[in-house]
Amino acid sequence: MPDFRSTHHILPTLTFPIMSSIACFNLAVSWALLVLIWLVQLIVYPGFNRIPAGNFSTYHSWYAKRIAMIVGPLMLAEVILLIGWWWAGADRSAAYVATLAVFIIWLSTFRLQVPLHKRLQNGKDKDLIRLLVVTNWIRTSAWSFKTLVVTTAVFRIGV
Repeated sequence: MPDFRSTHHILPTLTFPIMSSIACFNLAVSWALLVLIWLVQLIVYPGFNRIPAGNFSTYHSWYAKRIAMIVGPLMLAEVILLIGWWWAGADRSAAYVATLAVFIIWLSTFRLQVPLHKRLQNGKDKDLIRLLVVTNWIRTSAWSFKTLVVTTAVFRIGV
């Protein structure tokens, strides 16, 4: 009778399809967020300076609601995929670095960018816009590095 307590001979065939799916979704979400953050960093945030002061609050409110509907689900998916990556036995060093990058991104988002956006809802302030652009380099750098790590790890497992 087989010993069912030992599953090491079964796990590689069960884990690879799961890991493969998680890795592919992780890669797609990472690249989506990378493209999005670079667009925000190079076009959207600097573009706030081009909005007339009288229209700024209305525009900013419109922008904030719409970007949240895109970024929110992607950031949530990113966390869920990281949990799945750990669960499925991903390269531990890559998972650790990606998790650290996401922690930095969330910390920067909720401690820096969100409060700045709340202050900008009161009206156009060039100093706040400049601060938003400067502090957003934290997220831009972290998402760039995280995407590099995820891409390297995914291609290393041969998905």
